[in-house]
Amino acid sequence: MNRICSLLFVFLLAGLSAVNAEKIDHRDFAIDTCYPSQHEIALAEARARRFWAAHSSCFAAEPRFLAVETSKIFPAEVQNLWPKLINSETTASFFSHGVYENTYSNLQLIGVMIYDTKTGHIVSNQGYISVDTPPRGRVARFGPYIARYVGWG
Repeated sequence: MNRICSLLFVFLLAGLSAVNAEKIDHRDFAIDTCYPSQHEIALAEARARRFWAAHSSCFAAEPRFLAVETSKIFPAEVQNLWPKLINSETTASFFSHGVYENTYSNLQLIGVMIYDTKTGHIVSNQGYISVDTPPRGRVARFGPYIARYVGWG
């Protein structure tokens, strides 16, 4: 009887740790790449640095990357936008408007840069264009990076 109780206790502890594990959204939120200006990159880096200084104790060290918004992007700036939208894993907000309202005037494109918490800098001058974003503070994929989305920081 004692053995069964201890075995059940072990399974319960294992189950609780799985419940508390952070979920990662493996869908790619990036529909394309972008190259923000040096000024936009510097502002995004400063916002990410401030966010991490204020909130690093709330989050685990992994993932080491933060996804921070840089700017709004106009649909005319993206080549071959329609195929990118229909092939994306995360454009539900655009397509949820219905057939007659799927116009680019309803489309919100957001530029996202990746910040490395270990180096304290944006990883490159290449950013990612996203239509939908994960909830702030959640971990998701942007291109090849698994990053915590912080929005505007």
